[in-house]
Amino acid sequence: TRTLAAHTLANNNPDNRNLWQEKLFNDFIPLCDLAPAFYANGEQITLLNEPKIFYNELKKSFLLAKKRILLAALYIGSNEHELFATIREALETSANLQVHILVDYLRSTRPGPNGIQDTTAHSLFPLVRDFPDRIVVSMYHTPDLAGLLKKTLPSRFNESIGLMHIKAFVFDDDIILSGANLSRNYFTNRQDRYVIFKNLPCLADYFADLLRTIEYFSYKLQPADDSTFALETPKANDPISQNTLFRSNANLAMTEFIQRWMKKSKDGDLKPLDEIPVDTVIFPAIQMGPLRIRQDEKAFLNVLDVVHRQGCLRARESSLWTVVFTSGYFNISRKYRHKILNSDAKFEIITASPEASYRNFKLDLCASPEKLSISISSIAGQWIFQLGCEYKRPEWTYHAKGLWIYMSDNRYPCVTFIGSPNYGDRSTERDLEAEVILLTRNENLRKAEVRNLQKYSKPVTDATFDSERRRVPYLVRLATAFIKTML
Repeated sequence: TRTLAAHTLANNNPDNRNLWQEKLFNDFIPLCDLAPAFYANGEQITLLNEPKIFYNELKKSFLLAKKRILLAALYIGSNEHELFATIREALETSANLQVHILVDYLRSTRPGPNGIQDTTAHSLFPLVRDFPDRIVVSMYHTPDLAGLLKKTLPSRFNESIGLMHIKAFVFDDDIILSGANLSRNYFTNRQDRYVIFKNLPCLADYFADLLRTIEYFSYKLQPADDSTFALETPKANDPISQNTLFRSNANLAMTEFIQRWMKKSKDGDLKPLDEIPVDTVIFPAIQMGPLRIRQDEKAFLNVLDVVHRQGCLRARESSLWTVVFTSGYFNISRKYRHKILNSDAKFEIITASPEASYRNFKLDLCASPEKLSISISSIAGQWIFQLGCEYKRPEWTYHAKGLWIYMSDNRYPCVTFIGSPNYGDRSTERDLEAEVILLTRNENLRKAEVRNLQKYSKPVTDATFDSERRRVPYLVRLATAFIKTML
């Protein structure tokens, strides 16, 4: 039986087939069996460096969109009045514009200091009330929080069970992917990654379809009257009271989504615009542990296998392939850790310094959030021999995640992962995640992003963890062992 990869390559035009014959792309052909392949020119892809630029780009994109806006985020800060006003202005300006917003149920309904008024749901309600035929707000609720656990777990802890963690923004035929949430810190002094894909209608259709599919098994925000909202039960059954049916129907919806787009890829339907020379391939992948969807995990492990094989081939050479990971804290899952520990490739890490850690837990056992961050980083340091760097920038926190792959003797990466996963147990088992694997030989694109992260990264050694202020109390280490799969 021919593999999907073989079908995909056979149905591509000659230019794309030639692309796959190059070493960079040829090594990753097996990805065509795991995720749909989209084609682009690197000049269609722009990397943003600063959160303020990301925020301004979002606002501009809202107002430029004429047909569709689809937005997926963990939540929208209830105080983001300018952002809500911009969405309203976009709807008032473009009569044919349709807006779909997908957020997490638990985070978006959790009362703040002023009660329900401090929620994403309350802030979005006026838009749904005033534009009932043109905006849909959906809220995903994890099926893992049901029964006795749902009744007894306090709201401040229930988000640890599972969330809708995808961050993707579609504006007509453009897409912005990020790991950033939509609230003030993420627009000012919390460093993340932000990538714009311009004029890629097939990729925009993919993410629009993804969000609409998740919408099918999410609660729907509806007006109860002029001043209050209600939440309509998902079409795929209720995740709380009809848990088994919900899981089955949601899994079926996502399986059909993946099959639909794999067929398009196999049939050669995901072609780029004719006039654009192709030098970049994009593989989107999703992970939904509670729904038994593990596409991203399979793709990630496949890539680790590729870099391992290259390491074996070059074991006697001084120039191995290098994989650079980054995460706000390094809490990688056991499956990935096993692959890395047994790999012949070289691995480095960029993670947050304790001062730049974005986590703000308040645990009775912990001396401080900083100590928890140090504890997790120390665990990582024990099994990664070359820890790499810490991101340290005064008054800033660090929320970036992803990885880059450098082929041997290459100054710049040719492969990157960008999206919402943190690569921990939580990402693989508890949350809904989406990212893209981007392969490119475009020089401008390869140089663009690493410069910004390295600008504020400082080397870390064993001596870093030997310093007095990095010493972690025993109880904090004990707490970390229990909660790290929820982080």
